[in-house]
Amino acid sequence: MSPAGEPRKKEKIQTGIRQIGEQILHYRLQKGYAQEALAKKIGRSRNTIALLEQGRRLPGPEVLEQIAEALDIPDQDWQVLSHHQYVLAHQFQDLLSELLGKNLDLARLDRIAQRLLMEQIHSFLNQKQHPMTPIQARKHFNGLLTFFGEHPVSQAFYNFFWPQGNFQNLAAFESALRRFQQDAMRMFGSFRQAFKTLSALDDLSPHLQALQPIDTASYDARLPFQSIQHIERERLDDLGYISVERVRKQNRERTELSKRLMELAQWIETHGEGSVMAFDARKLHRIQTLLRKFESPLEIEETLFRRVDPEQVRREAKHLAPENEDLARIAETQERGMQNLSAYLTESNMDVYIATSMRERADFISVNAFVETIFKDPLIAPLHLRYFNPTLSWVADRVAKGLVEALMLKRASLTVYMAQKGDTFGKDSEASVALGQGKPVIVYVPRLYDQRLGINSEKLMRQSESKLQQQFNELNLNLEENLDKQGWVEQLLKARLEQLSGEELARVVYKHWADFDLYGELKNLPAEEGHAVQSYLDELTLSASGSIRPRPEPPHEIRALLIHQLVKVALLFEKRAYTFKEVHPLALQVILSSGVLNGILVVRSAKSCTRMIYQLLTNTLDTELKVDDENYRLIEKHTGSTLRVISRHRLLTNAFWTQYFSI
Repeated sequence: MSPAGEPRKKEKIQTGIRQIGEQILHYRLQKGYAQEALAKKIGRSRNTIALLEQGRRLPGPEVLEQIAEALDIPDQDWQVLSHHQYVLAHQFQDLLSELLGKNLDLARLDRIAQRLLMEQIHSFLNQKQHPMTPIQARKHFNGLLTFFGEHPVSQAFYNFFWPQGNFQNLAAFESALRRFQQDAMRMFGSFRQAFKTLSALDDLSPHLQALQPIDTASYDARLPFQSIQHIERERLDDLGYISVERVRKQNRERTELSKRLMELAQWIETHGEGSVMAFDARKLHRIQTLLRKFESPLEIEETLFRRVDPEQVRREAKHLAPENEDLARIAETQERGMQNLSAYLTESNMDVYIATSMRERADFISVNAFVETIFKDPLIAPLHLRYFNPTLSWVADRVAKGLVEALMLKRASLTVYMAQKGDTFGKDSEASVALGQGKPVIVYVPRLYDQRLGINSEKLMRQSESKLQQQFNELNLNLEENLDKQGWVEQLLKARLEQLSGEELARVVYKHWADFDLYGELKNLPAEEGHAVQSYLDELTLSASGSIRPRPEPPHEIRALLIHQLVKVALLFEKRAYTFKEVHPLALQVILSSGVLNGILVVRSAKSCTRMIYQLLTNTLDTELKVDDENYRLIEKHTGSTLRVISRHRLLTNAFWTQYFSI
């Protein structure tokens, strides 16, 4: 029995004892006895009566008989309650209720039938002494179902439910029940639906096919996925609507500024020195604004000792004029993106859809690096999977872009959702649509991680407070009062990063800058500090040295800023990972066609994502059933994510399944 099952077993025993105690209390009050008087009459302590009536302790059979005689309890009532298998029968009844998906109550039977049922249950669950053949055991089980007005089950169903054939005790029956529930949750939306559908079948194989591993032969036989053209990392954001529009806007502004400066130079030559202030005030203000934006050193304000040189103005106008090379490069990259789009649209297979938001250069680099890492992994590379990588596709029209993504989402077998610091309505909608179609959704949430340096924000958040405190002691850190667990993790991450050499810190920053959007964090810094951090990030990520070792080490004055930003974003992602697993609206979505609650798989690394893709495509996920007071949850063991849920709220379950398909 599972650890969660033991408390439930004790609870069921207490329920049986409580029912006996309630009967004793009923007859004692009818007789007008106080607890102490009844105890004295049978020669026992008052505590014996009190604990029994409270449902806390069941005395032996001889004491129960003495109580029955003292209170004149009718035999037909007492013989059932005093039956030594009464508690066992109630435990079995509760488990059978879970199997059938409906409430059962042996109290609705007359006393003779109750007593016979208890004996039959004991016989069924005690086959160690008197073993039955599978056929005999199934017939005996069907006899038990008859007491509750349930149709008999087929031999095929019984063999599926309990392939060993014989039950030796109640724990074995519960073990079989949990295995059935685990399989049923993968195929059906309720246990009642699962039992009614499967129990009458002589051949379960069409339904059980959904539980069988899928051979990879059909994937292995494919040709490699080579129809998509490569686009260099430095040019990926040429396919971004926002980044491209930024370049175009900048070119328009440069064109405007160059034109205005040429007009100003002509004005000065025509009207002579000292005439700048007589130039059109609105145009002059616009020139000054754009000069500041492009950090031009040109000064166009005249003073008593300085006059503006028209030739200097013309030189700056030519210098600030836009270079058509940028737009030409963008046009060429977009041409490749449109060719890739054609390849995606005409590809005969589509296995994986990548759902993400791409606004900045970091988004494009982060997504593309993650996707390449996944599909080049030796575990799934031989499958020649087809996947829609949005960083390599381009279409100018927004409506067409939406149609493309809707088509790819519909065709793909599963979706990988890349969580970022902030997510968009569009990306959330894509994940919801996939879940509603009954397809798996993997959510990737980045973490602060470097195996070689022993840094792992996810692992720290999973550790107990005692282990975190031990690490505080190892690092000789003072444990501040009133810190919650997140505060402890924050202090430990900062301490570990502060111990790194310049080369090691550069390695961590380079590894995480895109996923953590460190450029986006600059807006939260004062201007001078933000400029210093940006200069370093530019050197690290844009220069030739950014791609080879040794990478440029961060200047001493910005080390603390970089560490602060890394830890801040790491904690944000840890919170997001918890949210996706436990409370996010996407955590569970109803499959529209079946009403089954479909959950997401939360992964924290490319390696884990690759494993989940492989296991989903081959139908080899490793799952376990967890039962609490509110729900049955089917959990994927590696990630701890909830795949399926069935509520234990009886009215809600009844209402859902009687109304869902009638709407």
